[in-house]
Amino acid sequence: IVIPVKDEDEGVITELIRKTQESFKGEVELCIVDDGSENPCMVSTVRHSRNLGYGAALKSGIKKASGEWVITMDGDGQHRLRDVERLIEFTKDFPDVDMVIGDRRLREQTVKRWVGRKMLNWSASLFANRFIPDLNSGLRIFRRSIAMSYEPILCDGFSYTTTLTLSMLTDGCKVDFLPVMVLSRTKGHSKVNLWKDGLYTLYQILRIGFALRTRKLRGWLRGE
Repeated sequence: IVIPVKDEDEGVITELIRKTQESFKGEVELCIVDDGSENPCMVSTVRHSRNLGYGAALKSGIKKASGEWVITMDGDGQHRLRDVERLIEFTKDFPDVDMVIGDRRLREQTVKRWVGRKMLNWSASLFANRFIPDLNSGLRIFRRSIAMSYEPILCDGFSYTTTLTLSMLTDGCKVDFLPVMVLSRTKGHSKVNLWKDGLYTLYQILRIGFALRTRKLRGWLRGE
């Protein structure tokens, strides 16, 4: 389980570690990646000396992992361990799956956020040729080898999960969605900037979507 953190409340992280250890009793490997917090997280497994980005933190954790499967979840206490267990159970029930994404049933606080999320989901769905109910959920499980194979083209910022989802779907990997519950934050606040991160995510969708969908054509033009 890879958990990226940036200036999160250490008490929340410590409690999450305790509950995870109690729930899985040493059956999972836990990696806390501190992405350059102003006050370094003392319980982190990997620590960046400066802020490199959400995606960069996930990449560091995935490299550190040793198992076949990687689970990612946020360090703000909004994801339930019961849903983590359900993701693991899903991969056991359907062994041919490559990634299972926690489909959050979100109620957006503003119309702008709702429109923005829908626009990104629809744009990615066009390239993937499949409806994507939740494009960038931070709660998911996937095969480590596949994520590593896409690492050079995946974003270092908040769009990492978006670009991983789009890449795998476009290339025909078996991706499924499992409804999950998102809890309310008890401390801290979201670090996502609606306009800045939203526009950058749209750019990443267009970049990767066009690159993967035109790959064969470009190879043919080069005579490969």
